[in-house]
Amino acid sequence: MNKFNFVTKNVGLCIFLIFLTGCGLNYTIKDPAISSIIYEKQNSIPSTLTIIDKRTDLDAVFIVGQLGAFATTMSKDVPIKLDNIQDPIGYFAKHLESELNSRGLPVKCEVGKTATEGLTLLIKRYQIANRRATGFSPWESFHIFFGTIIRDGKEKNIKAYFYNGKVPVWSMDEIEEPCFTTPISIIIKDVASKINQGTFDFRVSDERVNRLTDEIDSEISKNNYSNFWKVLELGYTNNPKAVESLKRYAQTDDNFFKSCALSSIGTLGAADQLEFLKERYREGRYNDKYMAIKAIGDIGTPEALQFLQDLRKEKDYEKEGGLKYCVDLYSPAN
Repeated sequence: MNKFNFVTKNVGLCIFLIFLTGCGLNYTIKDPAISSIIYEKQNSIPSTLTIIDKRTDLDAVFIVGQLGAFATTMSKDVPIKLDNIQDPIGYFAKHLESELNSRGLPVKCEVGKTATEGLTLLIKRYQIANRRATGFSPWESFHIFFGTIIRDGKEKNIKAYFYNGKVPVWSMDEIEEPCFTTPISIIIKDVASKINQGTFDFRVSDERVNRLTDEIDSEISKNNYSNFWKVLELGYTNNPKAVESLKRYAQTDDNFFKSCALSSIGTLGAADQLEFLKERYREGRYNDKYMAIKAIGDIGTPEALQFLQDLRKEKDYEKEGGLKYCVDLYSPAN
């Protein structure tokens, strides 16, 4: 038996056994590691961030599945359980506080029912959607966040999105890291960055941006694209100096690495890179294509949002979940 047939048979067997036994998928998510960046503060004072769960209807469901042909054939969905996230909002609040504190922002996050003095974050959607068209296609995971930060009576919407997919070969355990653990951490870090940007607007020093860039360039010179976290951290710096390096990284050969670079351009809110991001969308496939759209949504200018609205007319909008979920988040239908 050749290698291709052997792997293919194992994929099919793996999926078949899940449905045959009626078992669900149970995962234990690793706690997000905190970022290494620290903002340069200016008269920062401790604050309380009250997090209020305002999710309703389908948006209140943390994990939703859409498993295509297999779900239809077997007349059932595969139940997915994250064993250590019984309370998604509580989990989010705990790790958001850790992330903000690690960056030098002494914010205490508390889950509450009503707003108090300080900051308030209304969570309107915090969700993981999953889709698999067939047993031989990738397991796709769409991580979605929509909230409103309120400070001194002023409101600002915060949206975050991350997509990844993985074809399990030997077992369904292979999707835990790429489709759940890593994106959950990225969403929390992205929200932390946007809270800082919308309320404090602190940034990392040029020197730290240069060090991060040098570290990434050194690894790329060895053909090592494994440390995508450093690329994401360039986006968390809130320093526009990082943009030019991120543009280079967004044109590398590694799909996931460049998708993280594109996401970071959006996190920085680099409105002057709209045409670059449009080009990356047109030339992209899967991760990098969808994260270019995420970055355009982050920019959020009228021109950017019109571009997203126009994507609804393209055939890929209905066909590709990674595109549709992102467009619908950042630019809901009129």
